Amino acid sequence: MVFKSSISLLLLMCSLTACYEKKSASVELSGLNYTNTWITEFYVDGYAGHGISPNGGGGKYVCCVNVPRKWHKGMKVTIRWLKDDLVPNLWKEQVVEVPEYTAEDIGTFAVHFYPDDSVKVLITSIIEGHPNYPYPRPN
Repeated sequence: MVFKSSISLLLLMCSLTACYEKKSASVELSGLNYTNTWITEFYVDGYAGHGISPNGGGGKYVCCVNVPRKWHKGMKVTIRWLKDDLVPNLWKEQVVEVPEYTAEDIGTFAVHFYPDDSVKVLITSIIEGHPNYPYPRPN
């Protein structure tokens, strides 16, 4: 009887697990630097990125950033970055809204750094340079 109860409990647990849907996804983090200065390090809600050469990036990825599988209105992240500037250890920080994405878009969390210290983020499955990439490299 104990054996039969154990099997029933195991089957119940398996069926409950099958119904469980993960609410977040781990995606790779990539930075794109559109400035003339090194970005020595950056963070997205505490998740560490990589150093990015002046006017470079996009080809290096760091694992991982957790994002909700389903986008919601008002979704924001905090970006912190350190520029290799004349003033050492001058951290910059900006809270950035995450644009709408679908489950098919979940692939990479891309952070774009602009010369005016503005930052844009994007959760995307396409790479910079693709005709449909929404943030083209500035001229």
